[in-house]
Amino acid sequence: MDRTVDDAARGDPVSSLREVAAAAGVSRMTVSNVINGRHRKVSQATIDKVRAAIDELHYVPDAPARSLAANGSRMIGLVVHHPDERRSLLENPHDAILVGAVERAATAAGFSFITDSSADVVATARALGSWRTDGLIVYGSVADEVNELQRTQPRPLVFIDNYSSDAQVTGVGVDDEGGGQLAGEHLLGLRHRQIAFAGPLGSARGVVARRLAGLRDAVDAAAGAALGPLLDADHEPGSAARVVEQLLAAPEQPTAVVAASDVLAAEMVGALLDRGVAVPGQVSLLGFDGVAAGRWIRPQLTTISQDIEAKAAAAVELLTRLIDRDPTAEVEPPPRQPMQLVVRDSTGPAGAGPAGR
Repeated sequence: MDRTVDDAARGDPVSSLREVAAAAGVSRMTVSNVINGRHRKVSQATIDKVRAAIDELHYVPDAPARSLAANGSRMIGLVVHHPDERRSLLENPHDAILVGAVERAATAAGFSFITDSSADVVATARALGSWRTDGLIVYGSVADEVNELQRTQPRPLVFIDNYSSDAQVTGVGVDDEGGGQLAGEHLLGLRHRQIAFAGPLGSARGVVARRLAGLRDAVDAAAGAALGPLLDADHEPGSAARVVEQLLAAPEQPTAVVAASDVLAAEMVGALLDRGVAVPGQVSLLGFDGVAAGRWIRPQLTTISQDIEAKAAAAVELLTRLIDRDPTAEVEPPPRQPMQLVVRDSTGPAGAGPAGR
């Protein structure tokens, strides 16, 4: 007896793809190709047999599955490297802004969005891939992970803030090295000649190293200027206080500090003020990224700002082009976006240094 959609509503299962294939004398893949309009490798006679079997068995294709086969899932994933899994990813203002901006850009482009974070971006990418994502955006990966991702991921990949030397890496980012130069030039213009740098030196994943390199270039080009000390600040609570203790004990006695992020710079401002060191009267402090927290503290933070929203939108736009492109077409990534100096109150003319109180 024929089974219909009405029968299925009463609990009798609708004919399966397997039954259609058996009735037509073809494989299930051939039935799937006919249903989803992939006719290039299917003869007209076979198409007619499959359609006749579908009519005879009253087969109704599963709409979501058919949409997935024809158009993909229309879902993109964001993989975020997050080294400290004891703390929420969203505690970092830059990362929180980035996640929200990617979600908004994906929604505007007609895609749904899923994200996950961990210290292992390869495993996280594999997990998000199991959701049938059409493509992945990866933030915070290093060269070895890039190679592994490209080897194992069958879907398009776009990397954010990645400095892999592999020419095949498709990504977006900002000019971190240029930002470091801006920081150095600003402080040198205020007659600072001993400039320190603070950031996660031991676990630098590209961005920090480039910011430091740009700062070094600016300092090296200035007569009588020196870079140091280099202060290692990790992601642990209290890191800024430890860095400030190192700063106070440093023989170089810098009059300015460039911090790798606004969050670290803001914490260092508080730690310096707690120890009676005037900012910027004795020590100038400058951060990176331009997050809102820099405006909330006193003194307000001078920063090297980036447009995080634009960076996220560029990543989504690039990924959607890769997803929807003609396989033979080349997709060129956009150039790195420039960073901007935003002068506020935490930098000023060179003072006496941290021990000059």
